[in-house]
Amino acid sequence: MNTPNPARRSEIYDLGYRNYDGPRLGRAYAVRSLTTLSLRNTFGLGRKPMSKVIAWVLVAAALVPAVIQVAIGALIPLDDGEVFEFWTPEGYYVSIQTILVLFVAAMASELVGNDRKNNTLPLYFSRPIERSDYVLAKVGALTLGLQMLTLLPQLVLFFGTWAGSTDSSAWISDNIENLPAIIVSALLVSAEFAAIAIVVATFATKRAFALVSILGALLLSMMATAIIAQLVPEKVASAVMLVCPIYVTRAVTLVLFDAMPHVERLSRAEGVGDQIAAVGLPGAVWIAACLAHIALAVWFSIRRYRDTI
Repeated sequence: MNTPNPARRSEIYDLGYRNYDGPRLGRAYAVRSLTTLSLRNTFGLGRKPMSKVIAWVLVAAALVPAVIQVAIGALIPLDDGEVFEFWTPEGYYVSIQTILVLFVAAMASELVGNDRKNNTLPLYFSRPIERSDYVLAKVGALTLGLQMLTLLPQLVLFFGTWAGSTDSSAWISDNIENLPAIIVSALLVSAEFAAIAIVVATFATKRAFALVSILGALLLSMMATAIIAQLVPEKVASAVMLVCPIYVTRAVTLVLFDAMPHVERLSRAEGVGDQIAAVGLPGAVWIAACLAHIALAVWFSIRRYRDTI
């Protein structure tokens, strides 16, 4: 005959738990930490080797034109203080345009997709961090990371050409005004690409879908805009080109370097710069469009996280 087990007694154990009475680092510290972590992830630090390879190969590819031009200028000095100049500062972003798009597509899908895949978003938002803080940290980290592809090559080009010129003092006096334009254009181009890439990535359920969607949003929109701008009246072409992020960043660069081409009609356009100049919009409009793209992309990203999480 089975005898019933005696009733178990409850016991209380003192595990030594204590209330935290240290410093409360707060929201600002959380945002800085998330930005730093996202910036590290942008270059694959702390992640699998393939992430590092992709990021640094694209950075190296963006530096190649600047390094080639500086090397040729050092090996083949020209007379009368002239320098070898195949890539101009205002035209450099066009030469690495595809590399920039590939970088933001790959890294934005990683930055946003990994948090969704690992289900870390509820953990982030359980802390003193808002949805807007999360979006700004991601956009800010990708913008800072893009400086390795935008600002760094331009600085290599600028200082390398200066060092390789036969009359360095004359060269720097003639080109020093380009330095502020280099810095501002790098920030605006990077911020627009980063903001657009992040907002597109937030609407994709998988990282592969995010990557393809970002590539399509940037590259296909540029091709579609070029075709439409040739078929519609010039006033309509102006509005169409203001929508395309790549055309807007290209125009902003030309405006900042005071290098906008002069063409009379759109039908005479031969290149991207000529198409932009042909629509006849003031420089301030292009800069305002760039800032509007950034603001709208960030706003839509914040709304996306508020509505879904």
